[in-house]
Amino acid sequence: MKFMGDYKVVLIFIAFFICLSCAREAYNISYTGVVVDEETNCPLSLSAVQSFCLYQQNIDESAIQKLITNTDSLGRFKLMFDKGYKIGIAISAEDYVDKFLQFKPITAHIPDTIYLKRKVVLQTSAATKRIDIP
Repeated sequence: MKFMGDYKVVLIFIAFFICLSCAREAYNISYTGVVVDEETNCPLSLSAVQSFCLYQQNIDESAIQKLITNTDSLGRFKLMFDKGYKIGIAISAEDYVDKFLQFKPITAHIPDTIYLKRKVVLQTSAATKRIDIP
């Protein structure tokens, strides 16, 4: 009889471990962010925001919900997902380095201000002086 008791404890431990390792989904996810210049803290209007949210489609498969939007004149954007356990955001703006973020949809992991760094453009002069030899 003691063998059955030990067996139950092992099964409960395994079931508990499996439940902890499963992806935890959040529902009715709403995310509002602001895209700003890293140096000046000025908002970047009309930046392209491409996002995806991974969610559990069934017990074996995950699926992706994609959203594409732009920031408004104040650099703000808003994303809404039905459910998910991981969010990815790719932000691109003209003359700025693209940025990719990934986070879980819980309050502690959500960045609200996204800083973009300006691309460094190196200019060189290819002008040469022409000298006529008589």
